[in-house]
Amino acid sequence: MGQVTPLMDAPAAHRRFRIEAEEDVGVLRRAVRLQTAGLPGLPEGDAELVATELATNLLRHAGGGQVLTRATGGGMELIAVDRGPGLSAPARDSLAGARITPAPGSPGGLGVGLATVRRRARIFDYYSDDRGTVVLARLGAVPEAVAWVWGGVNVPLGGEGPSGDAFAVAADGCLRAVLVDGIGHGPDAAAAAHAAILALDHAALSTGTAPEAWLTGLVNGAHQELRGTRGAVLGACVIDPVAGQAVFCGIGNINGRVHTATSSPHLVSLPGTLGAEATPPRIRPAVHPWTRGATLIMATDGIDTRWDPAEHPGLTRRHPTVVAAVLHRDHARGRDDAAILVARATGTGQETT
Repeated sequence: MGQVTPLMDAPAAHRRFRIEAEEDVGVLRRAVRLQTAGLPGLPEGDAELVATELATNLLRHAGGGQVLTRATGGGMELIAVDRGPGLSAPARDSLAGARITPAPGSPGGLGVGLATVRRRARIFDYYSDDRGTVVLARLGAVPEAVAWVWGGVNVPLGGEGPSGDAFAVAADGCLRAVLVDGIGHGPDAAAAAHAAILALDHAALSTGTAPEAWLTGLVNGAHQELRGTRGAVLGACVIDPVAGQAVFCGIGNINGRVHTATSSPHLVSLPGTLGAEATPPRIRPAVHPWTRGATLIMATDGIDTRWDPAEHPGLTRRHPTVVAAVLHRDHARGRDDAAILVARATGTGQETT
């Protein structure tokens, strides 16, 4: 058996702040101050400034929107989401490094505010078209670059509190990604999701374990962890870039795609619920080609099944968290927790700017 790989990333759920009036900017700023108090490596006031700039821009230039926040261990992630007209030409020029001088008496262009955000962010990226704009700013400590880049959005029903959805990613030469949806929503669903994620730590995360065997061990382990809980559904994928394949298995309502420039096959899950029966459900791993530039996308059933990244030209070249936020904005059902996980190999798109 090869060397065991530790759990790399199991991020917290996001908290959603609706930005519809000036007072909402202050609510967001104060909440971010509390969330970041005492975080090492994060300059005092930076997160509050970034939150204020993002929220103010939403009001001035998009008529409102929302900001998603979550702690990242040593820092803070903020995602501004709107359905406005998209970034102006001066805004794009500003982000490309051009010097923009607002007209006398103007409140400043959108690009001026985003340039301020960009200077303070360790990771910054955005996507903008006529459907709206998503801006990602991650502040504070950022893990060292590895062969993979991933991110996601996980928003609980109502925008705050525990989420019954969760995801985790582990990486060595391969990438192992797991997305879980605890049955229902609220604290009990969150407890089920957490139990399932523990199985990723307990699974044989070994460079010597074949994908099919690892997936079987993961599902069996998750089933045992989930006994006595509400149960959960789960999707898991092992990507081996050397073999050029992505091996997926799903139990329950997890949907996904392996998206490339020429194809976007669906990842098909089997019916079932982990933890609900005495014996774990059988799995049927499916093998999909994995080529340079491919992107893995998995979503819980809080996201409708009509999403297609091809509707947004160039989207999958952006940071995975931006990809997830765009799809979440356009396809969240609004009646359940909703999560999307996105991953790809580094060097095949724009990870940071």
